[in-house]
Amino acid sequence: MSREVQQVWPIAGVSVAVLLLVLLGAHRETVFYLTGIWNQLEMGEYAHGYLVLAISVYLMVRDRRALADLTPCPNYWALLAVVAAGLLWTAAALADVLTVQAVGLLFLMLSIVWTVLGNQVTGKLLFPILFIGFALPIWFPLSPVLQDLTANVVFEIARALRIPAFREENLIVLPAGTLSIEEACSGLRYLLAALTLGTLYAYLNYTTLRGRLVVVLIAAGAAVLTNMLRVFIVVYLAYATDMQHPLIRHHLTLGWYLFGGMVVLLLVIDALVHRHHQPAVAGKPAGGNAARPAGDEKGKLQEMLFLGVGVVLVSAGPAAVHWVSHQPSNEIRVTELDLPAGKGGWTGPIASDDDWTPEFHGAITRKQAYQKNGTEVYLYVGYYPAQQQDKELINDLNQISNNGFWHTRYTRSQLQDAGDIPVLEQLLEKAGGGERLVWYWYRVAGRQTTNKYTAKALQVFGLVTGQPQASVTAAAVDTHADISRARQVLAEFISTMQGSLANVGEGNANQH
Repeated sequence: MSREVQQVWPIAGVSVAVLLLVLLGAHRETVFYLTGIWNQLEMGEYAHGYLVLAISVYLMVRDRRALADLTPCPNYWALLAVVAAGLLWTAAALADVLTVQAVGLLFLMLSIVWTVLGNQVTGKLLFPILFIGFALPIWFPLSPVLQDLTANVVFEIARALRIPAFREENLIVLPAGTLSIEEACSGLRYLLAALTLGTLYAYLNYTTLRGRLVVVLIAAGAAVLTNMLRVFIVVYLAYATDMQHPLIRHHLTLGWYLFGGMVVLLLVIDALVHRHHQPAVAGKPAGGNAARPAGDEKGKLQEMLFLGVGVVLVSAGPAAVHWVSHQPSNEIRVTELDLPAGKGGWTGPIASDDDWTPEFHGAITRKQAYQKNGTEVYLYVGYYPAQQQDKELINDLNQISNNGFWHTRYTRSQLQDAGDIPVLEQLLEKAGGGERLVWYWYRVAGRQTTNKYTAKALQVFGLVTGQPQASVTAAAVDTHADISRARQVLAEFISTMQGSLANVGEGNANQH
């Protein structure tokens, strides 16, 4: 290591450390969110988070000699990456999307390293930093896809082996009982573990991008197939023992045994099969940016100014969110919703003591009934004058059914068309008997949607444009064992009342 490099590294290291400390302190709510997920050791898919962090640090320490031979030099253009990552985190914070906040935090960390240390050092640290992505809760969209794939494959295998079974949604019905392939059975845990281990193994043992990709794809495919094997074994044992085999209850333990066996098998195969390694390129990287002499006073002033700009940019997002959330609220308070009068032959709204009540936490709610030709439709509206954490339209705690009385039949709500507008459909069942069809949709910042991600994006748009209002509207009717007829009733009701329903909660609420 040259003397010049020895002088530059301490300054660069201190700058990175200061910026990372400011980053973690300013974004502490996101940090607490991640540590809370990682602390869920028994049932969490991300309980390996601390291990991933430890591996990331190990990889950096492992390459410390190679890093010491590189010359850190600030990349001022990378400040644009800091700004972009900060905007991503800010938008996610305003929309209360913690998962995207975690992604923004990771990109901010990478952008800081890139800005302070330059291209060469960042290139060396790119994998260890991005490896932290396996500890972030960003993989959940894969769960429903894996769930459907597993259910389809296992059911087809059962049919091929002439096991008497039929499938309804994610349920596999056997003569002795019913097995439900829930999202926890999708195999996401095994896939995420395989991706984490496979990516690390490929990085440490292979030098070509093609070889690494092959290893990762094989590991991922093996994990998916292993989970399918696990589910099929459970289905077969349930059929063969009339639901009495102990592995039916301990199917998760079975899965980890199979996963461990799969890992050992892949390691043995990899050891037996000839692997092509590319020789490592010896010597220091050519080119690169020349560092300023550490003793140059002008250079020191630039370093201090550069560090100050970095601190401001890193802190700007949390400061903006704090400013927006502490703006004085409107003096007008919505106290009660008025549902529109019936038209087109529908009479109402009339009071109803029905026991179906969707659960939308923090919303101002109203539910009443409408009648026409002996048919009764229940209308529910949940209105948010403004949204905040845990009191928001799109939240995992919210549901279109109240589980104390009604339970959802569909694993995921299905998309339907109510005339001119799309709606989400859910079929509810009552424990004591009874079936009810529900159509519902969201309205955020004056725009209607059935997509949760679009609703979150509209939440940010509404904050920027001064339209923070959001609502959910649901119409329900008893099916009386005729779903087609129930759909016709809801379509006619919504088409007739559509114009009036769009204004509920936006100007027609009782206020003071």
